[in-house]
Amino acid sequence: MPDLHSIESALLPLGFNKARIKCLAAFLVALLARQSVCLTKIAPIFPTDAKPESAYKRLQRFLKDFELNLDQLARFLAVLCRVEPPWTLAIDRTNWKLGRLHLNLLMLSIVAEGVAFPLLWMPLAKKQKDSHVKVGKTGSSNNCTDDLNFPVIFSGRQ
Repeated sequence: MPDLHSIESALLPLGFNKARIKCLAAFLVALLARQSVCLTKIAPIFPTDAKPESAYKRLQRFLKDFELNLDQLARFLAVLCRVEPPWTLAIDRTNWKLGRLHLNLLMLSIVAEGVAFPLLWMPLAKKQKDSHVKVGKTGSSNNCTDDLNFPVIFSGRQ
């Protein structure tokens, strides 16, 4: 496993308690290592002395009780991307398939060196047309981007 302490340090600004930060750091590393979101694949490599079944249940509890402030997450991701303002943003509607479930999402991403890092996302109704979606400068109710400076926003036409 990579140095979990440096990952935990990077997660400190999110303001969670130490146990949550440790679990989140280990979870992120396991996600990347297994390249899967399947908890049964992640649990065996989760850094614990407990059995994989116990790690699996711990991950389930962690995700069930986990509340994340999306504005706080967007700011954290922007810092983590190490992109200095003014930022170039991209707005895109995308469809993802999760098993049999089709997800229609509107995403706001920060662009750095040709890579778009998602900051905010919003589910769209299945039959909703692009013309019915009105997007202002912010993607959430707490206006996390109001004080941020970005001169360019790219948007694709679907």
